[in-house]
Amino acid sequence: DWKITRTYHGSGELQDTCFPGIDFTSNATWTGGILGTGGVIWMKYLDNASATYGVHTGDVTFWNKDTRDGLRVGVSGETPLGLSQVASRFSRQSTDLVSAVFWPSDRPADPAHGLARFVEGHQDIWKPTRIGAAADHPLIITTTVSLAAQTYDQVSNIGTLKGVDQGAVRELLNTVVRYGIVDKGLAGSNGWKSNFTVTHEPWLAEFGLIQTDPALIANFALSLDEIRRHAIKPDGRVLSRWHDDAGDAMPGTYDPKTGYYEAQWGYMLDSQPGYVICVAEQFDLTGDLAWLRTHRDSCRAALDYMLRRDSDGDGLLEVIPKTHTEEKASDWIDVVWASHENALVNAEMYEAMMLWASLEDLMGDAGQGARFRGAAGRLRVAFNKPIGDGGFWNPDRKWYVYWREPDNSVHGDNLVTPVNFAAIAYGLCDDPERCRAILSQIETATAGEGLFHWPLCVFPFNPEDVHARQKVFPSYENGDIFLGWAELAVRAYAPRDPATAMKYIHKLLERYQRDGLSFQRFLRRSQEGSGDDILANNAMAIVGLYRDIYGVRPRHDRLALDPHLTPELDGTHLRYPLRGREYIVDLAVGRSTISALGDSVTSGVAFGVDIDERRTTIFPSVDGARVLTFERGSGEHFMIEVDSIAGSTRREWRMRAVGASTAVQLTAQGLLPGRSCTLMRDGKDVATVRTADSGTAEFRIEGVTATVVRFELVVSGER
Repeated sequence: DWKITRTYHGSGELQDTCFPGIDFTSNATWTGGILGTGGVIWMKYLDNASATYGVHTGDVTFWNKDTRDGLRVGVSGETPLGLSQVASRFSRQSTDLVSAVFWPSDRPADPAHGLARFVEGHQDIWKPTRIGAAADHPLIITTTVSLAAQTYDQVSNIGTLKGVDQGAVRELLNTVVRYGIVDKGLAGSNGWKSNFTVTHEPWLAEFGLIQTDPALIANFALSLDEIRRHAIKPDGRVLSRWHDDAGDAMPGTYDPKTGYYEAQWGYMLDSQPGYVICVAEQFDLTGDLAWLRTHRDSCRAALDYMLRRDSDGDGLLEVIPKTHTEEKASDWIDVVWASHENALVNAEMYEAMMLWASLEDLMGDAGQGARFRGAAGRLRVAFNKPIGDGGFWNPDRKWYVYWREPDNSVHGDNLVTPVNFAAIAYGLCDDPERCRAILSQIETATAGEGLFHWPLCVFPFNPEDVHARQKVFPSYENGDIFLGWAELAVRAYAPRDPATAMKYIHKLLERYQRDGLSFQRFLRRSQEGSGDDILANNAMAIVGLYRDIYGVRPRHDRLALDPHLTPELDGTHLRYPLRGREYIVDLAVGRSTISALGDSVTSGVAFGVDIDERRTTIFPSVDGARVLTFERGSGEHFMIEVDSIAGSTRREWRMRAVGASTAVQLTAQGLLPGRSCTLMRDGKDVATVRTADSGTAEFRIEGVTATVVRFELVVSGER
């Protein structure tokens, strides 16, 4: 620990200050540094003299992936107004030396060049700060610096991943995933080198599903708060992007104070469902109901903005351009002229409304929940109609088309992968034959070309449907490889063909070891990386590994598992922190276990648990209501193996104590109400009670020992 006190006896202006400054002799000293924002200073991107990244944090933990060394630096400041803000900058010097400079102040630092947090060729990332001291009233600022050596395993320990390149996964989690965080309240998929974030990506909260750093998760909540405050118009329209200047903006839409704007390519209305999906999935990570309520009105407004855009009442929601001849985009694929009824936007709206309907129920407004659920149901019916009947399904080619125009013409009839993956992954398409046809055609084409990842579209767009620069196939969004849609692909394949999903996850990890995925896209012909706008969403295949293959599904009230393992993954052992509790997830083919605080629950099917110091609650599925709660004394622990707990008339499980004999208070939920309910132990009746009107029954179980005991709960069929 190191304490520095400075006394300023007069007023003036600080252009820069080292308070403290730390120099490292080489850019290769560290692979990177994990920041207190949840982001990362990735040294490879300080790639020329005086390249500088600035961020509001005083915490950084450096690591070297080869030497396994780590160094934690914590800087906090105190001024007469209390704890100070700390701004930092990381600069490459002409000698290859790297400087980490910290600057405590009583207010946040202002960027010196527009809103940029990264600049090249100079180090003045922050504007000068005025020091307001007088001779008779000196200004005293104190900085406390903590330094701690750590091993890399102390810095980052994800467990034991069988059958995959564990080193590549860990590095990818600490580099690509974190790189999308630009600063406090600015988190997205693009990253600090390009000074971009976007609001029209539905996967942004999912970075917190795999990189469980509380700082990263908290910062994305703050980012959503900033979107709510600055990027949502009074009519509910969500501005689609943030940038450090107006270079990408539709004229007249850029706000130089906040950085939010409409993109020059058109009104990206996937920002509407994207914002709502991210709020819902962020709530699953935090369980913070009070925070969720602060986004209730803005999420309703964002959804209602789109629901009003159904001029013909067919259930499909319409984007702003009516026809491709306007040459304006409407979603993430921003230089393809998707118009009128856009299947990708509609698929994301379906997902957003279904997620939000459940949250309306949770917040106590079942009427709003029913309203959004009903709109989603109408959308689903219309979406799945054949193209001849006004829907998106092409029965001849057996895939979904991209968009329909008012004259009933169909466009994007070229197997656009995000559209088709979204239809399956979000549950719009649950017809087994349709799913099989779509996924097999995509796999035949992808494998046939020997691609390491799924392309954005399998066949060419019509030339009139795309920007002039990409009329020749394959080029850019007309056929190149963008990695951001990988989780939806893995989600679509995992329940049906996990081996195919794993094939591309392995290929992605191989590519990361080769080039760090430090590109915007990969060219279809050569599969080489291209584009300066490096994307954090290049990690989305690893989100798919955790979410859809390992089946790790955090919910606001549980940690759920729904694995789809391939044999080589058997024996995977995950460390998974969630809401201040460290869970251990052990995965085997046909059998999974979640452990915490000395207790464990095992099942052969999807299930969920919530474990705290006094009780373990078990859920029968990812989303189902709780069914069994075991409350025990302090210091007592047990293991439970679930056999059958989903029904309302019968529950079966096995149980044993860990250590001393344990007494357990059992509450069973979701039973038929007002019935006779019998608890049996190894086939013998223990007690019979009557279920309450709420469908609950309570029992006291004495003497649970280290011997495995089989329990059955049976509810009679008559009142």
